[in-house]
Amino acid sequence: MTHWLEPSLALVGDAEWGGQIRDMVQLPVPDPLAWANRRVELADGHWAIAGIRFRGRDVEKPFVDIIATSLPPEPSGLAALGEVLPQFSAFSPLCLRVNLPDPELGLRALTASDVDAGRATPDLLIVGRPVAEMLEQPLASRYDDVSLVPCDAEEAEKRVAAIYDELRRARPQLDQWATPADADALEDAAEEGLLFEILVNGTSAGVVAAERNDAYGLAGFCMQEIVLDSAHRGHRLGVATLQRLCREVPASADDVLWGHIHPDNFASLRNAQESGRKVVTAHVWVTPTGYDGMPA
Repeated sequence: MTHWLEPSLALVGDAEWGGQIRDMVQLPVPDPLAWANRRVELADGHWAIAGIRFRGRDVEKPFVDIIATSLPPEPSGLAALGEVLPQFSAFSPLCLRVNLPDPELGLRALTASDVDAGRATPDLLIVGRPVAEMLEQPLASRYDDVSLVPCDAEEAEKRVAAIYDELRRARPQLDQWATPADADALEDAAEEGLLFEILVNGTSAGVVAAERNDAYGLAGFCMQEIVLDSAHRGHRLGVATLQRLCREVPASADDVLWGHIHPDNFASLRNAQESGRKVVTAHVWVTPTGYDGMPA
């Protein structure tokens, strides 16, 4: 966890980096330190490391990202984090984003608590499981129909983009859930030998990719992409694809296969869970009383 957070912690009080972000975003907030990550001391003696962010790089959707805090992940802790938002008032933030372990339990606790922490809704779920445990799951009924073949990153990018264009017609909210992996991300996966064309009985069906990425206190491999074309969706091929991928990653005993999934992306969440992965943590929007909150 410390290793993962180091780059963000190094940007606390970094005026040069803050100035670069200011010049790219072009909002009338001149002080570069306002754009840098900062440590905020809270009234009860706790602290938070936070920074201004924009959902989807949209300047109309500013929020404060809580990178780390000494507060516990419970209703009183989330309520206390409301003190952070006024520190970023120059940006008119809509809400906070926090990382909440065991989000189902945490959100239930918020609902039942008499502490006013405001509204809380999931943004992205982090879904993972040790590869060794996934390999113990029963094979999907379509497992023998699926094979994975290494492919070129540029060709994979075109294939992925075409499938996303097709998907948007049926799922207008797709861009709020996921964005297609670009050539750079796919090239990283290819260099690790983890970029594949999905074949179903020898016919091209889509693309799957992963890469080594230790994050959220997890060591292992992050899903960069898994996408099937319309002819092959809805046929229980996603689980078989993930099971094939688990047999390709060079995992040690404790390595996890994990990824980000939007809670409204039911098909992807179902595939992940049926392959054995579980929700282990989540990014959650926290909107204290008096703030507008992140639009859907």
